[in-house]
Amino acid sequence: MSLCVVEWEAVSLFRSAVKATFPALKYRDYRLFFYAQCVSWTGSWMHRVALGFYVFQLTGSPILVGVVDAASRAPTILFSLLGGTLVDRYPKKKILLITQGLQFLIASLLGTLILTGHAGIETILVMVFLLGSIEAIDHPARLSLPVELVGKADLHAATALNMSIFNTARIVGPALAGWVIYAAGVGWAFVANGVSFLFPLIAFSYITFKPFVAPARESTMKAIRDGLRYAFHHKEIRLLLLYGSIIGIFGWSYNTIMPVIASEIFKTDAAGLGLLFSATGAGAVLGAVFVSAIGKYFSPHRLMLFGGILYSVALVIFPWAPYGPALVLLFLVGFGQAFQNSTLNARIQGLTADHVRGRVSSIQSLMIHGSQPLGSLQIGFAAATLGSATAVGISGAVVFVAALVLYSLVKALRASR
Repeated sequence: MSLCVVEWEAVSLFRSAVKATFPALKYRDYRLFFYAQCVSWTGSWMHRVALGFYVFQLTGSPILVGVVDAASRAPTILFSLLGGTLVDRYPKKKILLITQGLQFLIASLLGTLILTGHAGIETILVMVFLLGSIEAIDHPARLSLPVELVGKADLHAATALNMSIFNTARIVGPALAGWVIYAAGVGWAFVANGVSFLFPLIAFSYITFKPFVAPARESTMKAIRDGLRYAFHHKEIRLLLLYGSIIGIFGWSYNTIMPVIASEIFKTDAAGLGLLFSATGAGAVLGAVFVSAIGKYFSPHRLMLFGGILYSVALVIFPWAPYGPALVLLFLVGFGQAFQNSTLNARIQGLTADHVRGRVSSIQSLMIHGSQPLGSLQIGFAAATLGSATAVGISGAVVFVAALVLYSLVKALRASR
């Protein structure tokens, strides 16, 4: 047998193994979406790292770093519900092509202005607010797309793979940003983010979307009210959304004071801080891959309970452990988060009717991502008054109790049907 034949057989076996492990990748359109997201999210993480670095370099003010971050996140609270309404009213392909194109233009322009020395703090604030506003429309469209590409049978696998991409980008993006900033200057990291939007822009041009059926015309406010009414009158979706807001406030907030923990508890430098974040990201990648492979064989409620307990217990313990074991515990935090969050997203999408999917996705985004600034405030206050380790422990304990309560309520809800 020739070497070429052997190599081809090896490649075929590898592809078969991947398809068996990641059932969502058997769909051509989802593969295009998957690979495009890999590049796009890596660029987004490069942007996040470069943004804080540049603002602090420009102003020397930690307060302005926080103000710029708030300006980039505020549109999620302001425009998510409007974005979900637009996603239900217009074809997703048209929306995604417009949003990706606009993000490419604005991100590239921002990089160009920084490279030419014309980006002051006012320009940065305007640019990041515009990017956040477009993302408030783009995110519900992307969040609701996998169910159209793979169907509900493989939705859990597709959602878990999305989580794995996001967390892989969380590891790779900051490392690439650091290298680009060191080698070429901070402006090129922003340009790289702009270029990254071309990949989904091209991919969406080739994806075959589900035929769009235009809904009956109604006012924007009525459409938003109908979406809210649907989400909060559906008993299980309501429970999942409320649990999502608890995760947003208490489950993600440890990231905010991780620099404080690294400095005050572990007595480590920036490299040590990077390892703490990387440990969480690596665990999340493996957790997402694992749940992608086994998700369809287990109850989603048990998967969420397992993920919530694993990550909340590890979260409570890690700031009290020595540095080495703390890395292992943060790996488990990421692993449990991926189990829980990918299952939560898939369950909400699986329960939602097609005609309100965009609006429910926007409510989901608002409840989880829009509540994160509250989480930053509560853990900052708790850390200042009780100490950072205790603050993280309280947050982990709240998630632990919420995971048990959610499982009990959903179990009772299913028994009553």
